[in-house]
Amino acid sequence: MKRVLILCMFLTQALNVMACHSSALQDQRREAQQPATMSPRDSRDWRAATYRGLTIGTSTRGDALRVFGQPKRVDAPADQAEEEPKPEEWYVYDSGGEFPGTLTVVVDKRTSVVLRIDLHPENLSREEAVRHFGNGYITTRYEFCEGFDDEDSAPLYETSDGQFFSIEYRGRGIAIGLENKDKVGSINYVSKPIAAISSKCK
Repeated sequence: MKRVLILCMFLTQALNVMACHSSALQDQRREAQQPATMSPRDSRDWRAATYRGLTIGTSTRGDALRVFGQPKRVDAPADQAEEEPKPEEWYVYDSGGEFPGTLTVVVDKRTSVVLRIDLHPENLSREEAVRHFGNGYITTRYEFCEGFDDEDSAPLYETSDGQFFSIEYRGRGIAIGLENKDKVGSINYVSKPIAAISSKCK
C-alpha cells in the first residue's frame, strides 16, 4: 500500500512539472506571436518600408517593373534641373496601391534604386487609414520654408506649430500626409526621414 502511495506521489509531481513546462511553452509561443512593443525612442526612428516585396532604398527599377509592370507614364519633377546630381524618374500607375488611387514609384535615374513609393488615394479618411494600418503611430506637424512660392517644392521641417499634419509609422517606413485633419492626401513608403527635424530655412 505504501508503494502505491509513493508511486502516486511521484506521478502527481511529474504531472505537475509537465503541466508547468507545457504552460511555460504556451506562454513563450504567445509572446513570440505578439508584436514587439516599441520604446518611445524606437517609435521616432525611421526604418525602410517594404511594399509588395520592394524594399525602399534597396530595390531597383527592374524590381519595380516586375512587380507593377509597365507604367502609364514616366514623369520627372517639373523643377528638376538638368545638372541635378540625383535626378528622379517617376513611374506613374493608375492602380497598385493599398487603396484606389494613383501610385508613383520614384527611382534614382542614375543608380536605378527605388527612393520611395507614393500613393495618392482617391477618397480616404484618416479613420479608415488608421484602421487599415493599425495603432502604434505618431502624429507629427510640419511646415515649409518661406520664399519658394514660385517653385514646385520647398524644404520641409518638423515644428510643433506647423500647419501640415502627418500620421507616421516610422518603424515601418510609412508616412500618411493629411490634407486636413480628417482626409488623407498621400501615403508615402520611405527609407529615411521625410523632413528635417528642425528648420534649415535660410
